[in-house]
Amino acid sequence: MPTKPFKPPKFFGIFLLITFFCAIATVNCSAAGPDFTAIKAERQKIRDEMQKKMKDKVKGEVQDKMSGMPQAALDAQSKEKVTMPPLDEAIALAQQAADEEAASLIDYDFHKKGKVIIVPDDHKSIQAAIDAAAAGDVIMVKAGVYYEQLIMKNGIKLVSDSSDNGDELVDVPGAKLKLPRRALRTIIDGSNAKPSKHGMIDFDPGITRKTIIDGFTVQNLPPQDHHVPGHAHGLNVRGASPVIMNCLINNMGSTGIGSHVVYNDQESQITTRDFRHANIKHFASAVIYHNIVHDSLGLGIGCNHFSSPSILGNEVFNNSDAALGEEPSPGIGSKHGSFATMIGNIVHGNPGGGILAQKGVKQGKHAVDRPTHPTVMKNVIYDNGEKRPAISGRHAGSTEMPLVIIGNFVYTTGTTAIGISDKAVGIIENNLINNGKDPAIAVNASTALKLNHNKVGGKKETPGIIIVNGGVVEEMIGNSVDIGKDTPRFLVDKDSVVKVKGQ
Repeated sequence: MPTKPFKPPKFFGIFLLITFFCAIATVNCSAAGPDFTAIKAERQKIRDEMQKKMKDKVKGEVQDKMSGMPQAALDAQSKEKVTMPPLDEAIALAQQAADEEAASLIDYDFHKKGKVIIVPDDHKSIQAAIDAAAAGDVIMVKAGVYYEQLIMKNGIKLVSDSSDNGDELVDVPGAKLKLPRRALRTIIDGSNAKPSKHGMIDFDPGITRKTIIDGFTVQNLPPQDHHVPGHAHGLNVRGASPVIMNCLINNMGSTGIGSHVVYNDQESQITTRDFRHANIKHFASAVIYHNIVHDSLGLGIGCNHFSSPSILGNEVFNNSDAALGEEPSPGIGSKHGSFATMIGNIVHGNPGGGILAQKGVKQGKHAVDRPTHPTVMKNVIYDNGEKRPAISGRHAGSTEMPLVIIGNFVYTTGTTAIGISDKAVGIIENNLINNGKDPAIAVNASTALKLNHNKVGGKKETPGIIIVNGGVVEEMIGNSVDIGKDTPRFLVDKDSVVKVKGQ
């Protein structure tokens, strides 16, 4: 007869399990046996944690559903945890982006074959050297204090003396960036000047990027009201496109660096001037690279009337015109159709906010006929007071020329981190935001053509992203709002719309 296969008794498996656990108890436990009280407590702890997670999940889902966001739009967002890089790491990334952008904009070879004029050896004053120079020449200024207000002409390179370790990067009080040592010991000072339409450095209209200012401290322009027509800026970039780099610009009695175009009827009264784009005589597309601008009685850097500077890798801090009796201006501002490219700047400690784009008041017989629409990318912005957002647009941009806000790092803010309002039209993508008293991103009575892949972290009592007062979002994908479970991640009021593709 064939042998029957062995079939264990019915409870043989249970017997093996009991034997196994008894063996463990014999090896690991005292003679009194396992600590069932501790095991029970640990089991209860695990149960409580699971219940809390489930409760938080349900709470979060309920809040999301009550937020006004269409379910399809909610499904298109991310629940990724948000981690901000350390501030210094973000600054390094920003500076790298600025350096890459600047590399193709600055001609380092044009002046290599020119004549070198030395101040004070060949000319006692910097202005005398400028007047004597020709396009392609280099004016090298030795260390010292020069009480002058300069007018630059085209094709001249004005540079501080780099001998005695002049190119070594050194600390600047209050700043994160470092500047070449030569910039701190070669000073153009306005202490002996009187208020006028002239800044510390003016540029002839029509100047190109062959004109370079490299490595100076420029300071102490006399105080004046930059809200009044006819005022000067610390550096007046009017109808000019120079390169300004490696400078410390501080204690200006007006905006630190100001830029705008020159019109064909520039000498006419403002009330009769034609401010339309077609009337431009000289454009203004300066490269403003790796400067420190602080303690201006105005903006740190201002862009007006169709100017389109490249503002790259600067540090702008502690600029305020509150002493003039009005709400303080931001660190960097643009209006009247300007469209600057702002990449890799560090903007902090400005009571009037970080970076602001706005329409500007109507001027002239024919007003500005294009929207203000800067590109704001990979900047690091923090601690700019409670008056305005870190980055904001008011009646700026259009569908054809949107305000672009991409890839910025926003840390502590006293108000909204990124806000567009008053019929602004913008693109807001890939920004990384931590903390914030108010919603991190606000689309208020405005249109976001794209609101994608932004990351918001930090616990707060307000939603991370809001669309309110008739706000419209044309595309909203992959935003991660990691702010805890006490409030909805998003909020869309009854007058606003988040569009969903295919619906």
